[in-house]
Amino acid sequence: MKYKNLILFILLCIGIEGWAQQPSQEVQATIDACIALRAAIGAGSTEGLKQANKALKACDVKPFNLLRCRDEEQPSLNGHFVFDHEFVDSLVNNRKVYKFAQRYAERAAQRGTSSSGKVFAKTCMVKGKKSTTYTLAPVKGVQYIAVVTEPMGLVTLRIHDKTNDKWYNDTDDVNVGHSSRVHTLNLPKEKNSLLEIEITNTTKKDISFVIIGN
Repeated sequence: MKYKNLILFILLCIGIEGWAQQPSQEVQATIDACIALRAAIGAGSTEGLKQANKALKACDVKPFNLLRCRDEEQPSLNGHFVFDHEFVDSLVNNRKVYKFAQRYAERAAQRGTSSSGKVFAKTCMVKGKKSTTYTLAPVKGVQYIAVVTEPMGLVTLRIHDKTNDKWYNDTDDVNVGHSSRVHTLNLPKEKNSLLEIEITNTTKKDISFVIIGN
């Protein structure tokens, strides 16, 4: 009987650990909405854009203003996709908004600057075959970090918990890259940590991407 109880306990722990590795419902919904936006843009589907944007609005995403870019120079988002519901609304009516993408991104960063929320997002840029690095602090407990690129984009993600000197790196298709990446970080609950997030563009073209977190 004790042996059976031990087996059940181990299985329960495995189940809990597996569950903990999955993004929260709010973060996953935002990831799914951004992936749907990416697919709609790639397919040129106006109806797809509307539906994906409706899903994004329902996520009640806040600006990820705790993210700080470490690069000396940040390329403009003009000409690239911005993962923001106002940008998408304008895009549905007029594709010329790509020319003013940077303006939309800056406006999104100023919208609802409260730090309270369940999910945060920020659209960023990276040059072809280059990396860009962001810091995130203070964070504690379970932290989800996801990246979704615009169409034709591929990235690899490396995250360094500098406070506790622990790495969370992609291990699959590192040189090729993926259009989306997700990591779950089990940070200490009792103290704040500083994260360094490095996104590497594995393609030759400049791309925009969104960083999503909780």
